[in-house]
Amino acid sequence: MSAGRRRHASAGVPPLEALPLDAAGVAAVRFSRATTTGSVRHCARVTTCTPTLADGRTPARPSPVLAHALELEETGPRADVRFEFDGHTTRAQVELPAAAALFGAGEWAGGLRTDGRLVLFWNTDAWCYDDATPALYQSHPYVLALLEGGRARGILADCCARGTLAASPDGVELAFEGGPFEVHLIEADSPQEVQRALAAIVGRPALPPLWALGYHQSRYSYESADEVRALARRLRAERVPCDAVWLDIDYMDRFRSFTWDPERFPDPRALTAELRAAGLRTVAILDPGIAAAADDPTYASGLAGEHFVEDASGRPVRGRVWPGLCAFPDFTRSQTRAWWAGRVARFVAESGVAGLWNDMNEPSVFRTPTRTLPESARHRGMGGGSHARFHNLYGQLMTEATRAGLAAAAPDERPFVLTRSTHLAGARFAATWTGDNQSRWEDLAWAVPMILRLGLCGQPFAGADLGGFLGAPSEELFVRWYELAAFMPFARGHAEKESPRQEPWSFGAKALAHVRAALSLRMRLLPALFTLAREAHAEGLPLWRPAFFADPADARLREVEDAFLLGDDLYVAPVLHPGATERDVVLPRSPGGWLPFPEGGAAHVADAVRVPAPLGRAPLFARAGSITVLGAERMHVGEPDELREWHAFLDPAGRARGTLAEEGIASPLELEVVREADEVVASVHGRGHAPRKRRLIVHGLGEAPRVFEDDGAASARFRLV
Repeated sequence: MSAGRRRHASAGVPPLEALPLDAAGVAAVRFSRATTTGSVRHCARVTTCTPTLADGRTPARPSPVLAHALELEETGPRADVRFEFDGHTTRAQVELPAAAALFGAGEWAGGLRTDGRLVLFWNTDAWCYDDATPALYQSHPYVLALLEGGRARGILADCCARGTLAASPDGVELAFEGGPFEVHLIEADSPQEVQRALAAIVGRPALPPLWALGYHQSRYSYESADEVRALARRLRAERVPCDAVWLDIDYMDRFRSFTWDPERFPDPRALTAELRAAGLRTVAILDPGIAAAADDPTYASGLAGEHFVEDASGRPVRGRVWPGLCAFPDFTRSQTRAWWAGRVARFVAESGVAGLWNDMNEPSVFRTPTRTLPESARHRGMGGGSHARFHNLYGQLMTEATRAGLAAAAPDERPFVLTRSTHLAGARFAATWTGDNQSRWEDLAWAVPMILRLGLCGQPFAGADLGGFLGAPSEELFVRWYELAAFMPFARGHAEKESPRQEPWSFGAKALAHVRAALSLRMRLLPALFTLAREAHAEGLPLWRPAFFADPADARLREVEDAFLLGDDLYVAPVLHPGATERDVVLPRSPGGWLPFPEGGAAHVADAVRVPAPLGRAPLFARAGSITVLGAERMHVGEPDELREWHAFLDPAGRARGTLAEEGIASPLELEVVREADEVVASVHGRGHAPRKRRLIVHGLGEAPRVFEDDGAASARFRLV
């Protein structure tokens, strides 16, 4: 923890031995070997722990959390898992060895490790949050325990009710209102195998379209079509790589969902077509609160179909949001999700937007003590129940319906949805971001562990508002945000309307040059980012990985929260504090060490090094023995990409390997570069390889890298003399 940063108010959770359970309310616990039925292969062992309460109740099935049913075979009891029901709250305790390090529990501000935390699961509109805020926008009742020797255990609470996770020194206590719920234990020889098993249980993350991996420009708000057109012209005139422009609530007619302001945005289809011609997709915000007004067609349609959350009298519950008094769709009903998807499909087809942004979907309600719907509000789907039961699932169900509508409107394109609120399995439907952060160095530093934790909880496609949503960043802070943006899974510049302008050129020519360079690097990294996105979709592995993924047995790496792995082969050490021009980097141990990327040079083989970090460049390293592929410099993904630049960092044996996923190819290509006497041999293995211009840059042959060029044949030899 950095000097001067306060500890979270809930730090210092006592050990489980000080939190004894009374099992009087639990009649029995069944322990079952669970076989996953998802398509993700893994080598983990999954145990499902199922309590039966004294009144005979057992966990509800099918589970709203799991993507696939588990096949269960009863096994012997375990002494390390205990349950309690006191008539109101069900608690589960999972004991862990004393040397365990805990990570996960999703979205909260602070360091990487979850040890000593009390995390509240109650999705909350947390404007202006900090590391003392008890709950943010999402709930991820899951923790990863890293054990001595590198073994790992995932602990998953199969519950979406309001609850807490207490990460104690000797284990984890999970407590949820009501009862009962199952706990799934995932045990494996490595955290990677636990990640794969988690994806098999909660569902594979969605693969984003390629353009979604580019840079996105947003503001609350661009208030007219003319302002949006001027923004697009400036982006291209300043040569800022960008793939999408976002529209916040001011594009709407009186802030009403599925509408456009007739004066400021008179022809949305023409606007989105103009932007598309410039290589810019359009993403529009879509909130769940529907104006409870007789002249709103969505409200009238919702009333006719009985699609709104109701009170005890069967009337739609109302709450005040941007349009005024609103009703809220009951997304627990399959009929309502289909109704919403139909309206989304029509909106997309008529306007030409390429993606949708689900915001305010905790759901957020203004001017109420709880900032959300009354807990007594009634949902009628998924077995029915109070809003208290389904609150944490509301945002995820909304994104499921929104994604279905986008898919129906454009069946030949992969949908893109961004959500503020979600639950543990939400990555199947939407990307996410860390909400209304602030323009402070603390928020920049928190972004790294927040995105890492989301990845560990099965949400690999995440980002943070670049520059900070609230406040005024300094020029230095703004540039450091964009240095980090070069590597973020999701990269969007966004700020609220009371803050100073934060477009890439807002801080002058020098800052613009740095931002342009960072975003140009991101565009060149797209082949690598897409390869990692495909791996996340296929296997559940995050794009950003904690340093300990490189060596789970190395206790040093469990403390690293200011650097991360991008995949397995790149190591990013961003500058997260003001005034720094160099920084210390804790490196994972690796044969051959780590080399500066992309320039190469002498390998760093020490456990820790001090490296230059001038403004404009985040320290970046490549693992010896790896290949990273860069693409051509482009303004957007629609421009030709005729170059593949292989950076091969030879290991001490003279070999380097890598993978490359390409659009239209079912399986990633396997890449290899080998030194053979006085030649270097480059090879591509796999179906679907299409030759294109290749620049092969080989590091590790001497002081300077060697550069070769060819037409990208599946196998090529290059002479060294």
